[in-house]
Amino acid sequence: MKVRSWLIVLAASLLISGFGHNVAHGAPYEGYTYNYWGNSVKSPIAFLPFRVITGTDAGTGAWQSPMDLYAAHNGLLYVLDSGNGRIIVLNDKWETMRVIQHFEHEGKQDSFLNPEGLFVTESGQIYVADTENRRVVELNPDGTFVRAIGAPESDVISDTFEYFPRKVIVDKAGRIYVVGRGVYEGLIEFDSDGRFTGFMGTNRVQFDPVDLFWKSVSTKEQREKMIRFIPLEFNNADIDEGGFIYTTTADKNTASAVKKLNPSGIDVLRVNGEFAPVGDLSINRSSFIDIQVSSNGVYRALDSTRGRVFTYNEDGNLLYVIGQLGNQKGTFKNPVAIESYGDAIYVLDRDLGQITEFKPTTFGGLVNEANRLYSSGKHSEAATLWQEVLRLDANYEMAYVGIGKSMLREGEYKEAMTHLKLGNDREYYSRALAKYRREYMREYFGMYMTVAIGVLVSLILWRRIARSRNERGAGDVAN
Repeated sequence: MKVRSWLIVLAASLLISGFGHNVAHGAPYEGYTYNYWGNSVKSPIAFLPFRVITGTDAGTGAWQSPMDLYAAHNGLLYVLDSGNGRIIVLNDKWETMRVIQHFEHEGKQDSFLNPEGLFVTESGQIYVADTENRRVVELNPDGTFVRAIGAPESDVISDTFEYFPRKVIVDKAGRIYVVGRGVYEGLIEFDSDGRFTGFMGTNRVQFDPVDLFWKSVSTKEQREKMIRFIPLEFNNADIDEGGFIYTTTADKNTASAVKKLNPSGIDVLRVNGEFAPVGDLSINRSSFIDIQVSSNGVYRALDSTRGRVFTYNEDGNLLYVIGQLGNQKGTFKNPVAIESYGDAIYVLDRDLGQITEFKPTTFGGLVNEANRLYSSGKHSEAATLWQEVLRLDANYEMAYVGIGKSMLREGEYKEAMTHLKLGNDREYYSRALAKYRREYMREYFGMYMTVAIGVLVSLILWRRIARSRNERGAGDVAN
């Protein structure tokens, strides 16, 4: 077992070192996370900036207000150069493979007008939220026009409805989901033929109890002048391999800044810790502008307030935080999109017109690999790596929890309780405690019963002897 554990650590170290040797040594920001009590605690930096690319570097000329980014399954990186109305396709060496700016449509040359969203399917089909043209455009991988999907048509849609698609995603069945500007009913859903089928995943209405009280006692004229209670609109979305849709909401006061919608539009996001995935827990809360789903249920949310990327695992636990606003390499001015491919993270900066690539440090690589192993059901292997994480950060609660859960599965309940207590996981600590009590009683029940029976028999004998002595003494007195 020890040899196997050593081999796991060695393999993980080799895997991580493959990324870490070229990573910059200087850290433009501090690493931190949040503990069980909601206090920020320093933590080793998980990712560092590796390289930066601009439109000039790519040989396409400066990018003007780029709004979206997509990392395809084949490693190609698509940049939506919104201000110039074009799509730049880069390979893994960041060489420009293709520029899509004009396309033939109904016998005429057509183009984009301030597009804001981009999505690429596994087969290479390109979908663009052509915002100011009020349509979603589908293109073949070579950039030729396929179709345009206009505003949804239905009797349930108001005549005043305005269609400005901002983001678009497509599931494996070809269903299209659109985030619309000023659309509070949820995601706009189209079938694979482009027909409107309804709205999905409406946010709950947010209201102030004080305002609600005054509305209840006000006249009709006064109520019309008050702020209306309306649902929050989505501002971005992504889809995972299982077809679950992750959405973000920019409002800082909501407790559902991130949602995971099942096919019925119900939020099934796991929140295993004390705090929902809302980014920073300080007074000035985060405002998520983009979300990206990786493998093993890991997802990353981009905060426009401080320019930070928050990475969560499938249970909603915060793994690490990277990035910030600034003017150094690895910091941003106006981050608008996030993507990842392999172990690399890409952040698109609209104002600077550039992409920053981040790669994991030893700490970040260990956390990612340990979390991947645990999500895959390889708990003992994960525990070995969590031990390595604790050597770098003795306050990393997730590592204690990971080790504790592994020991719980292996039947080492007392040791599991120790680690789960250090990780402040009360739910699993209670499970470990219950199992430990059961095991303890099973092991020592015979001994305790023997002692109890012995005590009981001794007590009975003592009482009989005492009674016999009392009767004998009473007989002597009578004589």
